[in-house]
Amino acid sequence: MHRMVGMTVALCVAGASVTALGLGWFSDKLYNRVRPGELAYKPMEDMPPRVDMASIQRDWPAGFSEAGEGSRVIAYHRDMRGKAPVAVAGSAAGAAPAPPPDLGALLASADAGAGKQKVQLCMSCHDFSQGGPNRIGPNLWGVVGRPVASHAGFAYSSAMQAHRGSWSYENLFAFLAAPAREVPGTKMTFAGLRNPADRAALIKYLATLGTGAPPLPQPKAIAAR
Repeated sequence: MHRMVGMTVALCVAGASVTALGLGWFSDKLYNRVRPGELAYKPMEDMPPRVDMASIQRDWPAGFSEAGEGSRVIAYHRDMRGKAPVAVAGSAAGAAPAPPPDLGALLASADAGAGKQKVQLCMSCHDFSQGGPNRIGPNLWGVVGRPVASHAGFAYSSAMQAHRGSWSYENLFAFLAAPAREVPGTKMTFAGLRNPADRAALIKYLATLGTGAPPLPQPKAIAAR
């Protein structure tokens, strides 16, 4: 008899506890309780660090300083595929655009050896040897001066096929600054080289690969004479 009474009391207590917890949970869902001191957003120090694309491109592949940074770069590339880069914030509306750099002067002073170092940024997708294979991107031996989307055996995107023209110094200089901006819809996910001197050095090195590159353009000061 005493055992039955004890079990009944225990069940009643357990049932009351479950009911109280359930009512508390339901009331939390039904009423918005203000809890002073809680933030509605994550502090900046709790947010994942941003990916510094410029440093990664300069120091590839040693630019990945943290575990998981490579995955974030891949996700960024996939998200940016076919999109133009976002305009730099803070640029004054209506401000006069900066004059284009003197490509002839840049190429004249560029160091092809430094350009060879910059090519390492591209080696995960391109081969630069004579007769070398196509990879994610086409082989780039002799690319300077050859027609766009013309390397045999590579499946170019429709956007690149429609671009036409040739890879002149001027076209390469503009394309390497921001491939997705210059050829919207391209499959190339490289973010680009912002520094004009870096692009000039890279192009000057590419011009040494093969014998089909046209003469370097003259600096504007010399051409104007």
